[in-house]
Amino acid sequence: MVQLELFDLKRHRPAAERFIRLFKISDDAPSLNHLCTILQAFAHLPYENLSKIIKLHQRGSDSPFRFPEEVISDHELYKLGGTCFSLTFTLKSILDYYGYQTSILMADMKAGPNSHCLLLLDFEGRQYLLDPGYLIQHPLPLSDLTATAGIRLNYSPDTRRYELFTAERQQFRWRYSFVKEPVSLDKFVQLWQESFHWFSMHGICLSRRDEAGFLYIHNHYIKKISPGEYLKGNFSEDIAELIRRYFQIEPEVVEQAQKMLRDNLYYDKGKGYRVPGWVR
Repeated sequence: MVQLELFDLKRHRPAAERFIRLFKISDDAPSLNHLCTILQAFAHLPYENLSKIIKLHQRGSDSPFRFPEEVISDHELYKLGGTCFSLTFTLKSILDYYGYQTSILMADMKAGPNSHCLLLLDFEGRQYLLDPGYLIQHPLPLSDLTATAGIRLNYSPDTRRYELFTAERQQFRWRYSFVKEPVSLDKFVQLWQESFHWFSMHGICLSRRDEAGFLYIHNHYIKKISPGEYLKGNFSEDIAELIRRYFQIEPEVVEQAQKMLRDNLYYDKGKGYRVPGWVR
């Protein structure tokens, strides 16, 4: 039984303070410029499931939530980040520290319903989408749906759903859709708990989005998009070395996750979760 008091954001103020010291964030009053500074700093935390794979293995059948203290500490020590649940909850703890009003939304992706989470910001009479899991470094206004910085939001009055697209090779590709209805804390915790056994946890996955472009690694597949460069396909290079080069995460961390991933897969198979066909 998960204790919801563990998710009381007041408990995680020390993590927000550590983040503020680490990235030298000012104590300015809330503003869109101040918010962008926070988001740009937070985007240094990559999307990665190495830490989630390792934590799941360490805790066995318990749900090993990575709370903000661990997320910030692991980034400072090992350049790790997290998946959308831990990143969203950590960003919310930082924004709450400064007094920003946010709520958690769930989104549907190709992987299935409620397979992504993000934040809805209410600020000075307007609403904005914040998405640390997708490494978006600026707030997206829900009242202005023009494409900006390679991101486009659409809204359908019939379904009451927003859809997010990202630019890729002069085309916009659908990423997810959501309804502007905050999820309750207990539902968010339930989905976070279930996410440890989603099919996406059956392989190593990392992504990074910055001024140099976008990078995505999944097992032995890579996609790299930058000005004047578009690369995608399978690679033969050792994945630990590739991750060290692009994410500055030491090979020892990747190798530890690789070993634990196999144990996690057999654990999931024994519990009746969906696993890849090669797991016998």
